[in-house]
Amino acid sequence: MPKSRPKSRSLLSGLSLDLKRSLRSQALTPFPAVVAPIPNTVEAKEELIEEFTVDGRLLPTQPASPDSNEGDEDGQDGAVQVTVQVQDGEQDAVLIFESDMTEASTSTVLKRRIEKFSSGYDTLQPWSASTSSKKRKGKAKAKANAPTNSYIDHPWDCSTLVRRYSDYSHVPLEIRKYFSQRHLYFPLYDQLPLLLDDTGWFSITPHPIAVHIAERCQCDVIIDAFCGVGGNAVEFAKTCERVIAIDNDPTRLRLARHNALHLGVADRIEFILADFPAFARTHAERIQRQGRPSQEIDVVFLSPPWGGPEYLNTQSYPLSCLLPIPGKELFDVSAALTPNIAFYLPRNVQVNELSTLAPVLEKPESVNGRDRDREWVEVEEEWVGDKLKAVTAYFGGLVGSE
Repeated sequence: MPKSRPKSRSLLSGLSLDLKRSLRSQALTPFPAVVAPIPNTVEAKEELIEEFTVDGRLLPTQPASPDSNEGDEDGQDGAVQVTVQVQDGEQDAVLIFESDMTEASTSTVLKRRIEKFSSGYDTLQPWSASTSSKKRKGKAKAKANAPTNSYIDHPWDCSTLVRRYSDYSHVPLEIRKYFSQRHLYFPLYDQLPLLLDDTGWFSITPHPIAVHIAERCQCDVIIDAFCGVGGNAVEFAKTCERVIAIDNDPTRLRLARHNALHLGVADRIEFILADFPAFARTHAERIQRQGRPSQEIDVVFLSPPWGGPEYLNTQSYPLSCLLPIPGKELFDVSAALTPNIAFYLPRNVQVNELSTLAPVLEKPESVNGRDRDREWVEVEEEWVGDKLKAVTAYFGGLVGSE
């Protein structure tokens, strides 16, 4: 049977999830004038990262408290036995598939859950010269009602760092498809000055999926190893006590911090400019030296680069194609920090490979008359509407109980 989820150490763990999310979704109030200015750039200095891993101190990217007086379609092959359970609702439908064994490892049981979410994005039609006069008048009205920036003077606001699109005709051809789904990524895109760079448009996790993963990964301390423009980190901040968001791109990290600021959760996220594999190896060495880290890491969320939209050109996506290092190596360096790992992967990933990532059991167990020598892995397909977007593999205590 899957291992039970570790008990939370937080005093707030007894509150309901809806209440915690309500408390954590409150907007940040403007910081007082006495707060010392925070540098508007994130410097990639190896000594700062080393200093964090040795002394247990994070880079100075946390906002000061207002009360403070100082500046602070998967590719699984082979026949499997499938049991289907359908639960119909007004908007959502949940299909649960369970397979006994995989071909890659007959000792590991994969549990597969399919989630359908309401899409929640508009059906924006492409701009054309035949746009009606009513729509043209609507554009002028929309421009007058452009989102206001409550943090225009805040050192973390970077509204001029990348171009923000508000009109379909101004969007580059290669990202128009993603711009038409902007409310799927950030439902408040039209109300708040949220930002994405060209890579962020196609790499951000859809909002309903990010919310679902955050609910499954709720804990005290979580690492978002490849935070990008902050889609997942923002949702983790609503269900977890502390979020450590890491990325090796300074522009994307600043955008993540900017978006978290305007969405009211920046005070619960630590932003670290670092290469995650190097960060994890250094932190694991520190754990070995000290015997136990000063602050435990409960969950690691992995959403590494898939290689751009071209990943869909292959029928079956191997873990070796993940960046910056192959998937097996990335999982191993993460497992040195915690056994509780959520791995967000392309929808056409080779599911059989995921069973080989599970840790080996000390003593084999018998499942339906067959020996199982590895821990359980749960593979969840993430659907938005009628479209399969990705799969998420859960390891350790994140595996759902049967």
